[in-house]
Amino acid sequence: MNKIKVVISGLIYPMTMLLWFWRAFERREDVDLFVVGPFTGDWIPWTTVPGDTSGMRLPQKYVKTPNLPLTPGIPVMPVRAVEIQTKNWCDNPDLWLEIDAGYHFLDRPKAKVVAQLQTDPHVLRGFYNQVKDKYDYVFTMQDCYREEGEIYIPYAHDPTVHYPMRVDKEYDACLIGLHYPQRDELVQRLRMQGLKVFYDLGLIMDEYRLMFNKSKIGLNWSTLKDLNARFFEIPAMGLPMITNHVPDAEKFLVNREDYLEFETMEEAEKFVMLLLDEEGMRNKIATNGRNKIQAETYDARVQQILEVAKLI
Repeated sequence: MNKIKVVISGLIYPMTMLLWFWRAFERREDVDLFVVGPFTGDWIPWTTVPGDTSGMRLPQKYVKTPNLPLTPGIPVMPVRAVEIQTKNWCDNPDLWLEIDAGYHFLDRPKAKVVAQLQTDPHVLRGFYNQVKDKYDYVFTMQDCYREEGEIYIPYAHDPTVHYPMRVDKEYDACLIGLHYPQRDELVQRLRMQGLKVFYDLGLIMDEYRLMFNKSKIGLNWSTLKDLNARFFEIPAMGLPMITNHVPDAEKFLVNREDYLEFETMEEAEKFVMLLLDEEGMRNKIATNGRNKIQAETYDARVQQILEVAKLI
């Protein structure tokens, strides 16, 4: 079988959006994959303290080393130096996909199809627009920030990571992610009600799944009205989700049937208490959400990219 030659490039931390596409491409038997980008090993530039850029170290077991690791800290560079080093693998790949979370090459790579996947248009729109004319296709992961000509590729979940577990429930609710003020306030309000809330940053993969599964409710709060990855991951793990209103949510799930959507802090608190009191409602929403979200995987997103690029 002639395999599709694919290069993906971008920032390579132990946890980044590129990782999920990397894993999904690897699961395909019809793809020969080459991964290149600035590589930080087990370090990631996230902390729980706003403005703190010292970052944190994540478990070494989750580090995936690219075929061609580049020196981190250089936001853009000419692609020619990289192409010289990839020629032994493939001189003219079928697809070069720049998964852009703040890193892309200055010029167009030599490939039959060159595409960009915008992971963060809500904060990087100007950075993306500087190079849009070099791509055959531009995919964006947030529909409410999509511009004319761009193709919507939503966030998703990884079925090998985000799934239900049979473990005892130790927490009333769980939120794992960056500690923004509104998330801090919600967690504090719930704790003042005597609830046990797991709230942290830095847990990924197995530990991330375990702590959500140890909780009765999954909390989500999108800070800029973008439909984030947690929206897909929480129901995939079999939890009822409570999240703030974002414009694109009901393209995938139905409010009050598959999840609960709030507009205010008071409403979020009310819904948490409601689901804790109503086990039947909690279980029904969890089941509905999981059933509807199961098809929304990164494998499906990769399939869409290859179909749009006319490679399958």
